[in-house]
Amino acid sequence: MKAQLFGVALATAPLLAGCASAVDGAMQPVYVATEPEAGADCTVSNERGKWTLTSPGTVVVKKSASVLSIRCSKPGWKDGTAYASGKISTAGMVGMMLPYVGLLNAAVDGSTGAGQEYPRSYIISMKPAANVAVPATPAAARAPSAESTSGAAQQTH
Repeated sequence: MKAQLFGVALATAPLLAGCASAVDGAMQPVYVATEPEAGADCTVSNERGKWTLTSPGTVVVKKSASVLSIRCSKPGWKDGTAYASGKISTAGMVGMMLPYVGLLNAAVDGSTGAGQEYPRSYIISMKPAANVAVPATPAAARAPSAESTSGAAQQTH
């Protein structure tokens, strides 16, 4: 009986080892930092959800084949944005190459997003917001026009 159980376990091990859902899972932590200013409110999103954090920080996202969007904002600073597409994980690749079950693994991993993985960390650049108001030039600092110069010359004659 022990030999049969060992044989079944040995036969099914490659099937589970190749399925990214079983190995990597459908969730992944993502670290976000902003520079040069910390404390920005960030939203991380893809087609499977939306998550928020304050930089620097980590959020756990649902994996997906869709683009991961990260947008950070803070008063006095221009918004910073980054986009990243997932890539096929090693476990997802191995699962697709297994004979007979590769299509099944690819279907399961594709539906859960487990076959994909995003980069683990991002640094979002933020720039100070520019001043919109332009100071007016005082009249005394303006260069004299040609008419005012010729008028002044006529008065001295």
